[in-house]
Amino acid sequence: MAREMTKKERLWAVYKRKIPDRMPVKLWGLDKNNYMLHPDYKRAYDVALEKTDLFGGAWSPFDMYSGSKTQNLYERYAEPYKNDWTANITVMNTPEGKLRQVFLSSNKGHPGLTKEYFVKDETDLKKIRSVEYEPYPADMKNYENALGVMGDDGIVMLGISHPAYMVYNLMGSETLGYLLYDAPELVREVAGLFSKRVYDHVKALIHAGIANYGPFVISYVGPEAFIPPLVSFDTFEKFVYDMDKPFIDLIKNAGGYVWVHCHGKVRKIISRFADMGVDVLNPIEPPPMGDCTIEQALHETQGKILLEGNIEINDLINQDEEYIRGFLENTVKKAYDYSHGRFILCPSAGYMEYVEPSEKYINNIITYVNYGVELSKKYAK
Repeated sequence: MAREMTKKERLWAVYKRKIPDRMPVKLWGLDKNNYMLHPDYKRAYDVALEKTDLFGGAWSPFDMYSGSKTQNLYERYAEPYKNDWTANITVMNTPEGKLRQVFLSSNKGHPGLTKEYFVKDETDLKKIRSVEYEPYPADMKNYENALGVMGDDGIVMLGISHPAYMVYNLMGSETLGYLLYDAPELVREVAGLFSKRVYDHVKALIHAGIANYGPFVISYVGPEAFIPPLVSFDTFEKFVYDMDKPFIDLIKNAGGYVWVHCHGKVRKIISRFADMGVDVLNPIEPPPMGDCTIEQALHETQGKILLEGNIEINDLINQDEEYIRGFLENTVKKAYDYSHGRFILCPSAGYMEYVEPSEKYINNIITYVNYGVELSKKYAK
């Protein structure tokens, strides 16, 4: 019988398209020394910390809009809002005028939301273009520390910003839709400017010696704001494929790997992520949130890209244990049938994003971990 792999070895095996001792099982959002949003999460955390394959996060300083030139750029203050909410107001002082954003944060730990975006029209977007920018130097200290904490329990991904997603974050989906119609070249110009900044940031990380620590993973989130049917396929090509591929090539040529998070209906574009050079695509949501089953996703990609996900977080919240166990069994079996276990089982969102988790949800997380690992061993034989 082959030796059981460490969690780190297991994850690197699937990243390198090799057959692992068993399929990895991930609980998204789990990291060593997690702060407990609610005490009940501790039961799930303890089980998952022991049994799942861990992904840690790290960063090097970066700001898409001004880089290190943040002095005097922002004014920030807070005001009470309705009930248990606070309005966090940020004013950006650009050379061509002020921009204002209002973000509502919950005083009880609930997810917040943007009430007012910096960019409301074409004139505002031109103001963003006028902001002076100077990049931060690459700093590997946080990454090095994260590797030390992780050890052999998993791998660490260094996160970067996504150019098109940062354009979206400036204005939200409604204004983005209008500007893609009224001023597409301006939107593309700003996104291209951001893409160049990400490229230079990645280049600095490589020059700072990220590869000296061993195999490395660069991660980012955000293409989901620029995929059909939210935008046209041509817009996806211009704002995701064309703008991401240069810095992905840089990462790959340095021996690195690329992990991308993209919610939504990805069946028509999943092969384009593979063509871009993405190594891992997360979270591959099953219908109805997504538009492809695990069989379809694995058949479509033919091993060209490693897939991670297929467990809808809403199912863990709302379904009973019997349903969870049945869906897990189908997923794991199909993952072995189509990819020999070269798949990462993972929920579609972080496990600890709900302030008041129900007993059912906590129990379903534990079922997911225990039964998921059990099945990954069963079908590996």
